[in-house]
Amino acid sequence: MYNDLSHPQCSVLTQLRTEHIGLNTYLFRFHLAPSPSCARCNVPESDHHFLLQFPSYHAHRLSLVQLLGTAHLSLKLLLSTHDAKPVLDFARDTGRFPRYSL
Repeated sequence: MYNDLSHPQCSVLTQLRTEHIGLNTYLFRFHLAPSPSCARCNVPESDHHFLLQFPSYHAHRLSLVQLLGTAHLSLKLLLSTHDAKPVLDFARDTGRFPRYSL
């Protein structure tokens, strides 16, 4: 499944799938974020919020819709697809995880 992906890509994809990624809901559990909430939206900054809701990523999400050929995005679709490249491109393009070379 991960054969064509780099180590950083595999890492981000696995972390998104397990919700163990550098978003506030995860970081807050380890006292690495002041709150589990998104600083802009005041809702939990989860993988769901990152991938499907955060308003600033709307344009990136439109590209994802075009690449996947469906307007009905869901976590199940995004994180279980065999072609993970569109989701990884989304993560890269948002700039949310600068420590990874996606």
